[in-house]
Parts: sequence; C-alpha cells; structure tokens
Amino acid sequence: MKKLLALLMVLASVLVIVACAAPAAEAPAADKAITIGVSLYARDQFISTLEQGILAAAEAAGVTVDSQEANNDTQKQAEQVRTFATKGYDVMIVNLVDTSTAETIIAEAGDTPIIFVNRRPDDSVLVEGKYAYVGSQEYDAGKMQAEFLAKFFEGRTDPINYVLFMGQLGLENTQQRTDSVKTELTNAGFTLNKVFEDTAKWDRATAMDMMQTFLGTGATFDCVICNNDEMALGVIEALKAAGVDLAKIPVVGIDATDMACQSVKNGEMAMTVFQDAAGQGAKCIEFAIKAANGELTDLFGWVPFMPVTIDNVDQYIK
Repeated sequence: MKKLLALLMVLASVLVIVACAAPAAEAPAADKAITIGVSLYARDQFISTLEQGILAAAEAAGVTVDSQEANNDTQKQAEQVRTFATKGYDVMIVNLVDTSTAETIIAEAGDTPIIFVNRRPDDSVLVEGKYAYVGSQEYDAGKMQAEFLAKFFEGRTDPINYVLFMGQLGLENTQQRTDSVKTELTNAGFTLNKVFEDTAKWDRATAMDMMQTFLGTGATFDCVICNNDEMALGVIEALKAAGVDLAKIPVVGIDATDMACQSVKNGEMAMTVFQDAAGQGAKCIEFAIKAANGELTDLFGWVPFMPVTIDNVDQYIK
C-alpha cells in the first residue's frame, strides 16, 4: 500500500510539473538496482519537460538516474556517454544532438544498451534487446497541422502563400514535419506557394528576428507553419509588433508547451500539436528497465500526437 501511495504521489507531481500534460503510463518497478545515464541535446522547454518525465518515472520505479545536458555539442555528448560506460551504468537514454552520430554514440557506450529518445536515428542501428527508440510518429504532427489549415482555408481556390520555419536541418523530425504538412495540404486539393522557408533551428528569438526581416520585404502571405512551438511563439511576437491580425493569418506550431497552450487560449497561436513529453519520459524508463533486465523486445516505443485548438486547449493547460 505504501508503494502504491508513493507511485500515485509521484505521478501527481508530473501533472503539476508538465505543461499541457496528459497522463503518462507507469514504468514497471525494477527488480534490481539499476542506474541509468541520460544525455540530452539541450534543456529547451520541451526537453526539460521530457527530462522531468524521465525523473518522475524513474523515482516511481525505484531506479537511479544521472541526467546530463550536452549543450548541443556532439563531442560533449560522446564524452558523457563514454563516462556513463566507464562508471558501469546499466543502460543509457540518449536524446541525440545530431542523429548522424548514433553509431559513434553506440561505440562510446560499449556493451551498454541505449534507448534513443525524441530524435530518431537511422533504423539500421536499432537492435532488439540492445538499441531502441522512443518517440512519436513525426509525420502525424505535420499532418495534424495540415488538417487544421485545410479546414481554415476550406473552399479556397487560390494558392496558399505560406511561410515555413523548420527545425534543425538533417533531423528526422524536421524533415517529416515539413514534408507531411505540405504533402497533406496538397492531397487535400490545395495549391501551395512558398513565399519563405528556412530553418530557425527550433529557437524562438531566431524565428522572431527572421520573421521581422521577412515582414520588411512586404511580401504577402496567408499562414505561418512552424516545426515547433518555440519558433511559432517567436513568429507571433514579430507579427503582433507589426500589427498583423492573427485571426486572419494562422500560425501553427508543434509540442503544446505551456506557453503555446496559453497562446492558443488567448487566440494568438491558431493551433499546436501535443507531443507527450511526460509519456515519452515514462516510456523511456519502461524500456530502460526492460533492457537492463534483458527483457526488451521492442525496437520502437510510440507515443501518439494530439491536435490542440481553441476547442480543446483547456484539457492541456495545467
């Protein structure tokens, strides 16, 4: 009974900590002492929430976590993984700085199992019982943006003049989110006209500066599509400063962070897509425990996306 009460208390704390939260599945309790090394590409708003989900699930399961930030530095991440291996940690959770470095990270880890999270390496590196991936189906996020925009522009025959801010180039989530929103809008019968498309590297300030510069050109545009909420929030600041009517020019994001949810509620961000950071964190711990016990059989742990609009945003605000 005491253990059950402890688990419930920890899960309750996740709901307080996690912005735009949905209930996350519990990781199974560990049968032995397990230590997990965690390397995160950086602690932006979403990854910080993911980290809290990992820590809360680990506490509930009774495992020890050493969580480190790589500050977007591939060499630093490799050093962290090497240190985890030297210390004899049972398993690692790695949020890759660069997905092309997955093989290097595996080499640095030696025989230690790795659960990759949120940034998907090439599937060829995944091995049953040894290397797995936890995340969400990235194509679905862009598809949900497209479904919202298709409804917003329903009946339109003229081309949609779009502005698109991408995340870090070369990452699977950037590519999938970008491709899917354009593909699904085209499949819905719309003609797209690219007015501006570039990477703002997931960063709010960068997106705001780039949007301000773009506005200075005087080009006409109908919507702004962003690969994440941080960039969408930066775009919104630039549009508000320029006096643009956000009810007429929809800005869409992905992640459903707390600030993004509030922006949706305020009628500024048109919609976002909930990426369940706490759910991904809990799934990581579930997979890590199974890997440490030699019981991991799945290569993928999928956590679904959900669209967030003015109609349902209250469900995602803490």
